[in-house]
Amino acid sequence: MKASNWLIPTGLLGLSFVPALAGSLRLAELAGGAAVLPDGDRIGALPVPVVLHIVSVTVFSVLGAFQFAPRFRRRRRGWHRVAGRVLVPSGLIVAGTGLWLTFFLPPATVDGPVLKGIRVVVAVAMSTSLVLGLLAVRRRDFPRHRAWMIRGYAIGMGAGTQFFTQAIWLIAVGPLDLAGRTGTLAAGWLINVLVAEWIIRRPRRSGVVRRQSPVPSAAPAR
Repeated sequence: MKASNWLIPTGLLGLSFVPALAGSLRLAELAGGAAVLPDGDRIGALPVPVVLHIVSVTVFSVLGAFQFAPRFRRRRRGWHRVAGRVLVPSGLIVAGTGLWLTFFLPPATVDGPVLKGIRVVVAVAMSTSLVLGLLAVRRRDFPRHRAWMIRGYAIGMGAGTQFFTQAIWLIAVGPLDLAGRTGTLAAGWLINVLVAEWIIRRPRRSGVVRRQSPVPSAAPAR
């Protein structure tokens, strides 16, 4: 039980490490540094939404990880509320810039219309989850607030899982093609959504009274 107070946020921070590292390298490129990642010219066509997307998703993933530590959340309820006021706008910026880039960034050679449609659905689902979570907490409906925020966070963490799904494809099949890129990215989001639903729906232990806590938004059931 106690291990969940550090294992969960540590795992989530680890999941966000590779996307955060790649984002940092991309920001360095856009600032005039050496090109170390592919597609630099294409990404550089829309620097403003790229920068906003990288910064917001890093803030969203790192701050959100600590909402999953049960003891940290209970002992720092004020911090949880303040972090939530940062997380929701950050998540909405992630979804909004994701749509911006989907529609206006020149597509990669292995991007197709199916992947474009998936990205639109994902961005809309993420923003809808965050808005519904915000509305729920304003009604003091904490179980629904928790559920919607878990869903929004899971979608926003897609890039971390996609690193592994793409790595598996590269090892098992080889370079990504149109089908491989679409499938691996979709699989990353799907895995996160399924895990989120499992966390939301699994039975809770009766020994802990949850309704008294005003901050259950990003905490898995214990």
